[in-house]
Amino acid sequence: MERNIVLQVNNVSFAYERALVLKNIAFSIRQGEFMALIGPNGSGKTTLLKIILGTLIAREGEIWLDGKPVLSYPPKERAKKMSYVSQQAVAGFPLTVEELVSLGRYPHEERFGRKPGEPQAVEDALRLTDSLPLKERKFTALSGGEKQKVLIARALAQTSYLLLLDEPTVHLDLYFQLQVLNSLKRLCAEGKSTVVAVMHDLNLISLFADKVLLLKSGEALAFGKVSEVLNEGSMEEAFGVKVAVTEDSQTGAVYYLPRKPPP
Repeated sequence: MERNIVLQVNNVSFAYERALVLKNIAFSIRQGEFMALIGPNGSGKTTLLKIILGTLIAREGEIWLDGKPVLSYPPKERAKKMSYVSQQAVAGFPLTVEELVSLGRYPHEERFGRKPGEPQAVEDALRLTDSLPLKERKFTALSGGEKQKVLIARALAQTSYLLLLDEPTVHLDLYFQLQVLNSLKRLCAEGKSTVVAVMHDLNLISLFADKVLLLKSGEALAFGKVSEVLNEGSMEEAFGVKVAVTEDSQTGAVYYLPRKPPP
């Protein structure tokens, strides 16, 4: 059975005042897919996430979520369907990690209290990000990488089915990059989540993403399967960098080795 389309982006354009940031962006992703959003700095990646989230309004075009315009959902209902992790450093929270992650359950609160199952959702999110050992610590006392894991845990505790992640592995060491992305990929494989993530590491994209949207100067250069989008020609066109594409003889995984950029 074909999986449902979760997110449909229909010819979206956006401008800050007179500066056009996005132009005619169109794509769709299905339930359980992991889509990487890549492109040079300033190509409109974060702006596109915010339009999907509904915090910015497209100048033209429309975003559909689960078969309805995203702006037709009341904010609390929208938050049950989508969660977002920003790339920006978060101001200090005078809360424990467990308290902060519990805030992800806010959209599910009922009028006279919290719904049953909240502690389990919080614990599951902490476990998936390997943050359980941190749960009693103050968020403000954590390292940058630990904070990033906790913020991802808060998004997971929201139990929404669409995760919008702006550079989710920033500040994480290699082990935790793989651990967090593997957890997200497993949620996708189980049909519990669909992921749209701004990423820069081509090799991590090759390992974990199903689809890629490549942006440059606010326009889509390519959209499709990783093997169709990430190639020597597209990387040189988008980033001005020559890339050698190699295949692991043992696993079949494809890896990308950048050459030195032109002087």
